[in-house]
Amino acid sequence: MVYTISDKVDGIPEKGQPPPPPVMDSKFQRVKTEEEDVEGPIYGPNESWRIWKNVLVIGFAFMIHFTAFWGASNLQSSINSEASLGTFTLAAIYASLILSNIFLPVIVIRWLGAKWTISLAFVAYMPFIMAQFYPKFHTMIPAGLAVGFGGGPLWCAKCTFLTIVSEAYSKVTGISSDIVVTRFFGVFFMFYQFSQVWGNLISSAVLSSGESPLAEIQSNVSFSNITEVFKEIVNISTPQRDSGDICGANFCPGTSLEAVPNLTPPSPSKIQTIAGIYLACMIVASLTVAFFVDSVKR
Repeated sequence: MVYTISDKVDGIPEKGQPPPPPVMDSKFQRVKTEEEDVEGPIYGPNESWRIWKNVLVIGFAFMIHFTAFWGASNLQSSINSEASLGTFTLAAIYASLILSNIFLPVIVIRWLGAKWTISLAFVAYMPFIMAQFYPKFHTMIPAGLAVGFGGGPLWCAKCTFLTIVSEAYSKVTGISSDIVVTRFFGVFFMFYQFSQVWGNLISSAVLSSGESPLAEIQSNVSFSNITEVFKEIVNISTPQRDSGDICGANFCPGTSLEAVPNLTPPSPSKIQTIAGIYLACMIVASLTVAFFVDSVKR
């Protein structure tokens, strides 16, 4: 607080008389300082609830988004094994991610803000999923580079957002900011780790879907081929060879596809179904952040 003192001299001296001593009339006036001119953030009565809402929405959006990304990434060396396309794509993702983390986060977050950086960085991952519909080197490698260049700003913006709302929550509740930051990051990563669970479940459900061999046999039953059908049923019910005898360290490159059915790649329709589901997940995640997360600039 700063005060000024205004001095006032009362009375006018008569002619030939010495002037009276000055009388100090101290009047204190309040003067605003520069610090007082800058108003601090005004928190509403439900501010703590709004902060928690933002943390939960961010966690949910990352869970949905990375359900798609990790689900697709885990399949790359299997569904895109020809010429090691999937492996080269993953290498492109993480090579560009290294460069992205060094050069892009500060520029992008300063330009877009934390919220919109997260929302738009999700969009940068979508070409990777769309490339699964037509997996070639000229589609997969650029899509992988886009993922890497979007990943750096994405993760830095997430950390920035959670740190800012943690400080605000600390001021509202009086809880130490160190405790709040740890709590918010713990909740976030709880959601994030679920992405591996849902992604693998979706992939497994789609790839294992379809009619069983017995159902296919039943659909072709007729009186003329009843003998062949009976033989097929017997073959299905007969215990098969232990997969450990022909898989892993015991695998022989000359083994036929009939002996190891897992060597048969999934049908294109199943791969496209998975890609469609994952693309929808990424779109939902981006829109969730865009419409349900508050800007930290408000």
